[in-house]
Amino acid sequence: MDSEYKPTFFDSQLQNHQLQIMKTMIPYLSASQQRPFALLIKYMELQKTAQLFSNDALTIQEVSSHSPQERMFQMLTDISEQCTPGEKENIENFLNMYQMLSAYDTLFS
Repeated sequence: MDSEYKPTFFDSQLQNHQLQIMKTMIPYLSASQQRPFALLIKYMELQKTAQLFSNDALTIQEVSSHSPQERMFQMLTDISEQCTPGEKENIENFLNMYQMLSAYDTLFS
């Protein structure tokens, strides 16, 4: 893998100590036990995902930002934290260009 795994906020809402222990066990199980056990873990994560979004009571807080541009800028900034150095540089270049164009529009509009 090109970059180190960095759990997102969403990941942190789905994981817990027990699931991490169960995931650690997988390589030590017999070949015939690994697949069903791994699928059980993923099913448990899927159940947790469904619970997060149950009853329209979203527990993951929506990023509060006043404008779509600010939200997009924050999303790309957060995404860049998950990227390889090359991908991160591309996103940063795009964000810098976007900021310059926004400043130009503000000045000359």
